[in-house]
Amino acid sequence: MIMNTKQIFDSMPDTFYAGNIPSGKKNWILPVAAAVILVPLLAWGLSVWTKTQPQASQMLADVSYYVDKGVKGQVDLPDGTTVNLNSGSSLKVLGDRRVFLDGEGWFDVQSDPEHPFFVETPSGIAVKVTGTQFNLSNYSKEDFKVLLVKGNIELQGSKGHTMNVKPSEQVVVKSGMASKEFANLQEKKNATAWKEGVLVFEDKPLREAIPMLERWYGAHISVESPALLDERLTGEFDTETIQEVMSVLALTHGFSYEIDHKEITIALK
Repeated sequence: MIMNTKQIFDSMPDTFYAGNIPSGKKNWILPVAAAVILVPLLAWGLSVWTKTQPQASQMLADVSYYVDKGVKGQVDLPDGTTVNLNSGSSLKVLGDRRVFLDGEGWFDVQSDPEHPFFVETPSGIAVKVTGTQFNLSNYSKEDFKVLLVKGNIELQGSKGHTMNVKPSEQVVVKSGMASKEFANLQEKKNATAWKEGVLVFEDKPLREAIPMLERWYGAHISVESPALLDERLTGEFDTETIQEVMSVLALTHGFSYEIDHKEITIALK
């Protein structure tokens, strides 16, 4: 059960919280702050445990965290692995060193060659890790993208296919077809800029930029002119409001827009 906590968090101070998954404690309450929404999904997450499981892997299974649109979050797993979650992402703990990510996350996996860490995704692709740093994006109904910064990972497809990825390599799987390329310093910076609170568009079609804007600002965007969806955007935004971002994009790409609370409509002039 996903619980909507927006009203609770809107009234809280703008400070960052790094959440920890507990290890067998009862009546454990997750601290919260406006800058991060880590929402466990089992009986108000882990706020009340009705029974104690005999093993840590059993206790962790089926625990999930959700980061609302417009915020970022961090989860520290018991094995020492850290996961930063981008807006609108969820992380489900399936067991010991196995999770399911729907969204985007930066993984700093604790090294343990004898016990690989696995990340499952909505596309059916799993990432096998022994200890490394990588950025993984796979929101439901969106392409699978992974950028390896340090260490080694192996991608495992649903039909048994595997692919080894080396540092600075980026893999994109679109419509079942995988492409792998070397990412230069700027491309690596752009791929992980969200961790530093920077929204980057690098020659990105508006159709792909819209979901990013919606998650980043917690808004809903409608495009009345389909021709605009192929318009390619380039730019960086950090402290700008959604009004300021839309103003810049409208000026540089020749469209008009209207904002009604969190509803945004874009059209040709």
